[in-house]
Amino acid sequence: MRYLGILVVLLGVAPASARMAHAQPVSMIMVRHAEADASQPTVPLTEAGRRRAQTLAYALQHVRFTHILGTHTIRTRQTVEAIAAAQELPVMQLPMPGSMLDGSLVTDQTSRRAAIEPVAEALARLPPGSMALAALNSENIYAILNRLGIPVAGPGQSCTASRRCVPCTDNSCYPRDDFDRMWHLVRDASTGETLAFVELRYGVASR
Repeated sequence: MRYLGILVVLLGVAPASARMAHAQPVSMIMVRHAEADASQPTVPLTEAGRRRAQTLAYALQHVRFTHILGTHTIRTRQTVEAIAAAQELPVMQLPMPGSMLDGSLVTDQTSRRAAIEPVAEALARLPPGSMALAALNSENIYAILNRLGIPVAGPGQSCTASRRCVPCTDNSCYPRDDFDRMWHLVRDASTGETLAFVELRYGVASR
């Protein structure tokens, strides 16, 4: 699978600059949930989605996580639960399913935007040395990255390898059928400064 070697190098995280050497880095990998069946009330993963979740687990098999997060949706939890089980970690879902939010019970039908603040806050508060994996939804990925310091592209700008940005903060600009994108963000835990940010694809070779 193309780009996995690059990913492993990045996740090795040997600080390459004096700035990173003196920082207190926190690494975060964010992915969108795999393919899901919207015809069912809980929108679980499809067979293709389960295969993609296995591909993700394979891609990240050598990465030791300290935290694994998902939104309140079943499809995000299912995308990372094999990784969580292999590493004996819980999947922290935010907001927590079954909890109350603005007077309503949190379910799979709760707006995916409801996860933006709690997930971004949890990631922003990770202690130095943390390595987190977060499975998100197209409605909240860009907004969470923005809350963590990645700016929104200006008018006429495009987000490229040399320009750290997100194209919008909702799913209006998110490619509908893209499920294999992966973002690696490294922040200074003490200052919140972005030390590194890159977008990869973990399933390119399967297309």
